[in-house]
Amino acid sequence: MMWAEFDYSSFPIVNVVMDGIIKNDEEFDDFINKWRKLYDRKMYFTFIFDTRKVGWVNPKYAYKMTKFISELKNKDKQYLKGSSIIVDSIWIKTLFMFIFSIQSPVCPIEYHETARTIDVEKLMDKTSLNLDGLRFGLDSRFN
Repeated sequence: MMWAEFDYSSFPIVNVVMDGIIKNDEEFDDFINKWRKLYDRKMYFTFIFDTRKVGWVNPKYAYKMTKFISELKNKDKQYLKGSSIIVDSIWIKTLFMFIFSIQSPVCPIEYHETARTIDVEKLMDKTSLNLDGLRFGLDSRFN
């Protein structure tokens, strides 16, 4: 299992479950490359990041993340419309705050201690999709 697993089954909501520590640069690059490929689709999307199982993160990856955010901000069109981050660790939340103090986020971000407080319809609205007839939901990994 990789450090970050992407689940596209509820697209335009992309669920990303992070688990453990980033073992090496290749694992971090895999995370970034999957994110880039979402932009290649040229479709609006939102993220739900579940960070509850994340271990210690080497600060070099925080720096690399600021560089990647800068790259995203230079794109002609922003497809990422919002992110919800499930975080129950003060260390991980502080790490996000550090990253965003260096480089502001691409889109609005909401922090949640549990998936139950995430308003999925609001996330769908951010992507300007019609909800009629769509079935979606957070699977058991996010409860």
